[in-house]
Amino acid sequence: MLRASLRVRVHLFSAVVPHAKLFNGGAPLTAKELEVARTTLAEWDDLLHRSGLRDAVGSLLNLDTLPKRRALIRAMGESMDVLRGELYKKTCVDVYQRVQIHEAIMAAGFYQRAIDTNVLKGESVRFVLNHYNFDVRRDVIITKAVHDALLAKKEVTSGSDKLIRDILLLERRLFGKYRFGSTGGRHWLMLSMALSDIKTKAEIERLMSLPSIKEEGNFSLTVDGAEKLWETLTLIPKEESEISFLETADLHKLVNTAELSYKLRVQKPLKPISFSDRFKEALLHYWVIWFSLWIMFFMVDEEIITLVALIFMKHQQTQRLHEEAKKTKGKVYVASSTGSFG
Repeated sequence: MLRASLRVRVHLFSAVVPHAKLFNGGAPLTAKELEVARTTLAEWDDLLHRSGLRDAVGSLLNLDTLPKRRALIRAMGESMDVLRGELYKKTCVDVYQRVQIHEAIMAAGFYQRAIDTNVLKGESVRFVLNHYNFDVRRDVIITKAVHDALLAKKEVTSGSDKLIRDILLLERRLFGKYRFGSTGGRHWLMLSMALSDIKTKAEIERLMSLPSIKEEGNFSLTVDGAEKLWETLTLIPKEESEISFLETADLHKLVNTAELSYKLRVQKPLKPISFSDRFKEALLHYWVIWFSLWIMFFMVDEEIITLVALIFMKHQQTQRLHEEAKKTKGKVYVASSTGSFG
């Protein structure tokens, strides 16, 4: 990654497109910014050299005539076609490589529209946002890799850590503090990780403790435990030092204030039950059992009670006969009937 700049860490897109208001509505690249962009593209020359993007970016300071401007617009378009072709190749399965190709396409598309005076103001910024929301979010190889890297059962590797860092830096550059805004009907912590999938305090704390998210996420997590049984966790993307692409296009006005943060209510852990409370609970448990048996006996039908009483009386009478027979050394005969009548 590029390190020869004022930023501590710069991903490809921000190095090539340092400002959202370039050319169309703003000043062109400075010589220093152009050198940073060329240095970054040189690091990925083995991937991007066939696209001609490096040479096209190098011509951004030479747009004094209309033919040169048209030629550069055409060169940017051809570069995008070559890069898109790389994404459709079966051999392009490296996740980090695909991210860099997407960022290069976004940079080329931005400049293609920014230097074209016939394109509406802000169209270059909207192209970048649309490409990320529609193309990057639908790149299954990237989204699956990011999702797997964020799962608790997956071990964080240097490759997955670098991938998450680049995605976070890119999203911060594009959306700023409005990253939680609705996209595709859902709210996202980052690419492929929906906020609705975070359901426990342990999960949100685990994600925030990941080195990549902790260092590059720029999140603020607060815990409100004022309630007796519940506590509220509030996660907020903090303000960025630079204006985001979403704000440049005035699309941040479409984001509701409630979407600027994510609140999760979780139940507080229950305190251990004391011995006296356990004893009271046991007494209550046995009292309920006794009361249930009492109700079952005295609330049944009268015929059942009569039958039980007759059986008991018959048993008592038989016992007395046996006792008298024992005293008199006699015998007890119990009559029974078999067969049928008639």
